[in-house]
Amino acid sequence: MRFLWPFGRKHDDDDQDFPLVAGYAGTPREASTAGRLRPDFPGFRASALDRPVERKRGERREITRARFAMMNMFTPTQPVTNRASFAGRLGMLSRLISAIETQRSHVVLYGERGIGKTSLLHVLTDVARESSYIVSYATCGASSDFSEMFRAVLEDVPVLFHRGVAPTTGEAESGGSLSDRLPSGRFGSRELADLCSEIVGTRVLIILDEYDRVDDPKFRQSVAELIKNLSDRAARVQIIIAGVAPNLQELMGYAPSIRRNVIGLPMPRLQESEIQEMIAIGEAAAGIRFDAKFGHLVSLLALGSPYLARLLCHHAGLEALDQGRLTVDVGHLRAALDLVIAETEGRMSPRTVTEMQKFLTGAYPQLIAAIGEASRSVDGWFTARDIAGLLPASAGGADKVQAELQSLTSTLGLESETEDGELRFRFSDDSLPIYLWLLIARDRLNAGKLDTAAPSAPSKAAAGLSEVKS
Repeated sequence: MRFLWPFGRKHDDDDQDFPLVAGYAGTPREASTAGRLRPDFPGFRASALDRPVERKRGERREITRARFAMMNMFTPTQPVTNRASFAGRLGMLSRLISAIETQRSHVVLYGERGIGKTSLLHVLTDVARESSYIVSYATCGASSDFSEMFRAVLEDVPVLFHRGVAPTTGEAESGGSLSDRLPSGRFGSRELADLCSEIVGTRVLIILDEYDRVDDPKFRQSVAELIKNLSDRAARVQIIIAGVAPNLQELMGYAPSIRRNVIGLPMPRLQESEIQEMIAIGEAAAGIRFDAKFGHLVSLLALGSPYLARLLCHHAGLEALDQGRLTVDVGHLRAALDLVIAETEGRMSPRTVTEMQKFLTGAYPQLIAAIGEASRSVDGWFTARDIAGLLPASAGGADKVQAELQSLTSTLGLESETEDGELRFRFSDDSLPIYLWLLIARDRLNAGKLDTAAPSAPSKAAAGLSEVKS
């Protein structure tokens, strides 16, 4: 049998000469083995079974084990799903559990992107199921349909828990779900609440994550009505909603009828003590040690973002392990920051990257640095007064800053609106605030000028912006 190999070259399937490895003229099977023996050849460090693969020649076993543990403990692009890896937020978890258990309330969890809402909900799910709650987790999208989503939700609730179903009936023994009792077509919030009010013998939590992505006002209205109906019927079903928003009203809309039925919980940024706890958990799991200054600097760089904190720890830890070291220091953090900036640039247009770097080293270094800090607010909006407060008095005050912001609106990609008679601004690209801050922070870290005092608030983390090099 003969078949075509790349570039149209014919080859027998009996492993005759074919150079799969450059400079090697053995069989494909031998060439593959030779490739595995090359110490510089890239490859996976763990198998698909999540087991370490010691591929790097000469690497100590403790380095291999530490690398594998690091990859599992610091997972910046994925939420924390294991309570053993859950750092900080215990106070938030307690408040969430109390709202559910003692107040029997529906809960709305809101905050900025990447602040750890989804991780908190995953841990809540684990804890609730441990207490025999039925938890159904749904992720919302722009095209979410009310009937489709809640039909899928009720598939997680066995029909055995319906008041009208006896345990010995065929319906209960067949393993059906409560969704079988819904109308075959579309249904509304009242019909759904009527069915949920018949649940007995358990309690159900319905988690709607990424609620901010829902565009359909009818979906939002139906959810608000469902919450009101469930509360009015004292149903054993509670809804937990989570999404990106600076306040409860922006996420849920103006729905006065449900104000008494929901508790809004703002998700705060991580405190330095919580970031230190995250690092300590990673140290214990991986058998490595982070330098004494490391946690403080990560706290300043991350500005309370769990995502950035985990990302910096991830890259810095792997950088140290690649050097065969089990101690992570500030030098590894600098390398990690370079990688984080490069990854951020990869999600932006080359033109935007060039423009931002030009502004930071051009005529407006202080102003752009201040914008980079002020735009790290929960909703991204900032005013001329916010900027003026971060600049020296010689900058001319809020009126001059506002004139400069208006002249730079199109160049910087800013959008503006008036709220309560005051003009405010926001970047159209929500990755720019983080990018600007990282550039500023790198300059200050490399110059040894990153604030050495723990900030009392995220806005203090970039104190001394006037020292940014022009």
